[in-house]
Amino acid sequence: MDFAFTDAELAFAAEARAWLDAHLPPAWRRDHCWTRADDPAWLEVARDWQRMLFDGGWAAIAWPRADGGRGATVIERWLFDQELDQAGAPRPAAASSVDLIGPAILHHGSAAQRDRFLRPLLSGRELWCQGFSEPGAGSDLAALRTRAERRDGTFVVSGQKVWTSHADIADWCFLLCRTEAGAPKHKGVSLLLVDMRSPGISVRPLRQMTGEAEFSEVFFDGVEVPADRLVGSPGAGWQIAMGILAHERGPVWTFTFQRKIRRSLEHLVRTVRDSRALHDPVLRQRLAQAHIEVELLRLMGYRSLTRLLRTGEPGVESSIEKMLGSETDQRLQELAMQLLGPRGLVPNDFGHAYLYSRSETIMGGTSEIQRNVIATRMLGLPR
Repeated sequence: MDFAFTDAELAFAAEARAWLDAHLPPAWRRDHCWTRADDPAWLEVARDWQRMLFDGGWAAIAWPRADGGRGATVIERWLFDQELDQAGAPRPAAASSVDLIGPAILHHGSAAQRDRFLRPLLSGRELWCQGFSEPGAGSDLAALRTRAERRDGTFVVSGQKVWTSHADIADWCFLLCRTEAGAPKHKGVSLLLVDMRSPGISVRPLRQMTGEAEFSEVFFDGVEVPADRLVGSPGAGWQIAMGILAHERGPVWTFTFQRKIRRSLEHLVRTVRDSRALHDPVLRQRLAQAHIEVELLRLMGYRSLTRLLRTGEPGVESSIEKMLGSETDQRLQELAMQLLGPRGLVPNDFGHAYLYSRSETIMGGTSEIQRNVIATRMLGLPR
C-alpha cells in the first residue's frame, strides 16, 4: 500500500501553508489548531477567522466550486487540516457545519434554502448548533419527543434538547423533531432550520467537569418556524440525520480527534521519558501499546479517507473509527494518570485531557450503539 502523496497534493499543501503564513495573525497562533475548550479567546476571533478563510477560498475546500468550495479531494482536505494544525490556527468556526448541516442542505435542501443559508454559513456570519440529543433520547435518538405541530403555514415547536454544542453563540439550529404524530418513530421525524433568536427559545449553558460550558440545554416553548424551513420532505429527517451522524463519526474523527490523540501521546512520551515510572516494565509495555493503538487509528483514518475518495460518502465503517478513536484516547489518558501520578490531575493539559476523554465514548453516539451498528450492519448479526 502506497501512503505517499502525489506532486499535486504536495503542491496543494504548500499553497495552503503559504496562505496561512501570509494571513494568520501571529496573536492567533498556538502550538496546535485550537478551540473554545483550549482558550476562551477563540470566541473573540472565531467569526473573523472564518470570514478570512471564506474570502481566501478555504472555508469549505472539499465542496464543489459552484457552492463556494474549491473542489478539493478528500486527501487535499486532510492536508489542509494538517496545515491548520501545524500553523496553530484557531479551529474554523464553521468547521463542523461544513461537515454536518452543510452537506444536508446541499443534498436535501431546496434551492431557496441553499441560496439563503450556505454563504452565511461559510463566511461565519451565521453560526450553527445541532439540536439532536434529548434527556430521554441520546443513544436511542429515535425516541426523541420534541414535536413540531403544523399550524397555518408554520411549525410550532415544543420540547427540549441537551448537550447542544455552542448553542449559546449559535444563530441557527438544525433541529430534529417529530412532525408525524401517528408514524413509526423512525419515520415521523423531520429536520427543521430554526432561528435561535425566535421567541420561545431558552438556552442554558451546562458547566462540564473540565470547567468549560461549551454544551447547553435548549428549551423550545411554542416556537414558530416557517414551513419553508423544513429540509427535505416531512418524515424524512431520520435518513438525513443518519447521513449527518455518519459524517460526524467518520471525517470528524479522521480530521480532528486523531491529531489530538497523537499529539497527546507525543506529549506524554516527552514528559515521562526520564521518569522513574518507566522503570516499571508493565507501564513501558502499556506505553508501547498506546503507540500501536494510535498507529492503528491512523491506518483506520486512511481507510476512511479512501472510502470517501472513492464514494464521496462515509460508510458504516465510520462507527469503527469513532469507537476505536474514543476508546483509544480514554486508555491513553488513563495511562497518563498512572505515569504522572497525582500531578497529572493538576489543572493543566493532562488533567483536562483526561477529564474530557470521559465524554468521548458518549458524544456522537455511544460505544454501545457503535457496536450494535457494527454487529448488525457490517457483520449481519441478528438484532
